[in-house]
Formats: sequence, C-alpha cells, structure tokens
Amino acid sequence: AGGCDARGGGGGGEARVVDVFGQGGRGPGQFAYPRAIDIAADNTLLVVDKTGRIQRLDAKGRFLSVMNMPQIEKGKPTGLSIHPNGNIYVADTHYHRVVVFSPEGEMINEFGKFGQDEGCFIYPTDVAFSNDGKIYVSEYGGNDRISVFTEQGGFVFSFGSPGSGQGQFSRPSALCIHHLRKRLYVADACNHRIAVYTPDGELLEYIGSAGRDAGQLRYPYDLALLSDGTLAVCEFGNNRIQLFSPEGRSLGVYGRAGRGPGELAYPWGVAVDRRDRAFIVDAGNNRIQVW
Repeated sequence: AGGCDARGGGGGGEARVVDVFGQGGRGPGQFAYPRAIDIAADNTLLVVDKTGRIQRLDAKGRFLSVMNMPQIEKGKPTGLSIHPNGNIYVADTHYHRVVVFSPEGEMINEFGKFGQDEGCFIYPTDVAFSNDGKIYVSEYGGNDRISVFTEQGGFVFSFGSPGSGQGQFSRPSALCIHHLRKRLYVADACNHRIAVYTPDGELLEYIGSAGRDAGQLRYPYDLALLSDGTLAVCEFGNNRIQLFSPEGRSLGVYGRAGRGPGELAYPWGVAVDRRDRAFIVDAGNNRIQVW
C-alpha cells in the first residue's frame, strides 16, 4: 500500500532473477497495475490490481481463479493478507473497511467503517496477524495509526498518530510480525523509515532514514520476512528491494529503475515463500518478478 509523491531510482546490486511473469491487461494472468501480493500455504499467489480483481495464480504465474471486490467505484484495495486458517483479509482502502474472504473466494465477514473513532478507518492499507489471534490494521488519511482487533473484528486498542515524531506515522503502508522475536514492523512510508514495535504497541526503534544509500529508504511500501529473520523492504521510491538484519543493519540493495529483468518500475509489494524466494509486485511493469 502507499501512494506518496515519489520519483526516482537508486543504483542497486544485481538481483538473481528466477522468473518473470505477467503483462499489462485485464485477462487471466494479466495485470492492470498490481499493488499487493501474498502467498498461501499451498504456495499459490494472490495478487490484487487496479481492476479490483484478486487473482489466484500458481507459483509460475499460471491463472487458477479470480475473486472480485464487492465494490470498486470509489477505489481499489492496496493490501491483502492470508490468515493462517486460509481466510483472505483485504484492506478495502477506499471503502474504509477490512473484507474477509474464505479460501474459496466467498465473502464471509467485514469490519470497520469510515471515521476516527475506535474501530473506524479512513484509508486502511494492510493487515497482519499475531500468534494469539489478534489482527493488526494500518491506515492513513488523518488517523495514521495501527488498530488491533480480535479475530471476529472486535476493537482491542490502537496506537500512533499523524506526524513525523516518535510514535507517529505518515502513511503507514505495510505490516509484518516476527513471532519469535515479538516484533511488529511498520513501513512508515512517507517518513521513509521502518518503525519497530512490540505487539503491545511499544515503540522500540526505527530503521532507516530518507535517502538513496544503503540503509536509507524512499517510500517503503511493503515488508516481508525471510526464514532467518531478515527483513525485505520494497522501496517504491528507490525502485529496489533492500534487506535488513534483525538488528536493523542493511545487508544489501537489489534492483534499479527500468523495464528489464532485475529492474523495477514503482514496486508496490513483496512476499517471500518457504524457499526464501521474493515475489515482487513490479507495478509499473504490470508483472511479478521472482528473485
């Protein structure tokens, strides 16, 4: 999720490209500016694009099925996450809610409504899940906070406020949780940093600052964890993926602006499979790259 004013690139290292699939279009296996991805337990991919479709693809990009958001006139989702039980949670950004689908694509629940009160959203961007059943939702547009819910969608607590100071957010665009280390990572996109919290909402530290060098960030839009705890950050503004150690040290930057394999055009999302392969939503190129 994201959408700040960002342009430019950054010189990155060579990515080892495993696969590239997809092209512009509205047909099966084609994309119209894809913006979010997640990987199911059976290794299939779910990808949402600006048509409001959520396509299920196999790991080679072959089309399997599609589900459609119930409403798309006001805007399309910018985030989706697959719960350990297989249900699909979609941050239905412009309808101020989270929509839940069954693994078969049937809409089974929704929670949230427009507003600034507890349990309300302005523009939700992403969803993450803790081991104890809590659901975390990031949002921007005036709330700029993280809200925590029960699995049924009941409000528990929230933290954060709009701004650039300690404990504040400017368009938090993505979440991921390291369960063993009990760390919640937040892509604080327009502050060009990653905020690290406990699952209870206590701020621990920040990773990164605005810039193009290693260790710096420009509009981090998505996050994913590798099996060893390495954090992969998708940088929309630098057209690259950057890896950070669990301690917050940059381990390398990969990719650059462009149209060829290993090059990116405004990447919006990243998901990592059990083999530590990164599936990157190369939005401006209407494709998925596997590195």
